[in-house]
Amino acid sequence: MNISLHPITEADLDILFEFENDPIANKMADFVPRKRKAFNLHWQQKVLANEKAIAQGIWIDDVLVGNVLSWINTDAAAKSDPQMRLVGYWIGREHWGKGIATKAVEMFLKQFISSPVFAYINKQNEGSVAVAYANGFFDVTAQYPQLISKDSLRLFRRGNV
Repeated sequence: MNISLHPITEADLDILFEFENDPIANKMADFVPRKRKAFNLHWQQKVLANEKAIAQGIWIDDVLVGNVLSWINTDAAAKSDPQMRLVGYWIGREHWGKGIATKAVEMFLKQFISSPVFAYINKQNEGSVAVAYANGFFDVTAQYPQLISKDSLRLFRRGNV
């Protein structure tokens, strides 16, 4: 299995929209999918046009299977740390359980992230918790209660702050 990362382009959005609208994945991530117009606007304005965001497609050979990205948190709760960098990923369900997310996140962190990075993960999402631990993240939820908006969320950190 040849995993590679390549910049996300507008041509990738149709596939990413389908991944984001998988009801089983939404339940696991406790994520409300966006309608098509909102999805496109989000990606075009907040991800692709954001010079501080890093968005990479996860490819196996010539098939797009997901994405991994990083951005600066601008939520009001993070005003004490305006440079708080977050990372997240989404893998098409048919590719779960194959180690793809673990490897892709590892590759992404090595290639693009040199500073401490955080990740919000739904506590019922055991797969993503395992990906986080495998990539050197640790649970810091108790240290940052002001950043937790839902009881189901956990906050993970990798690197020193």
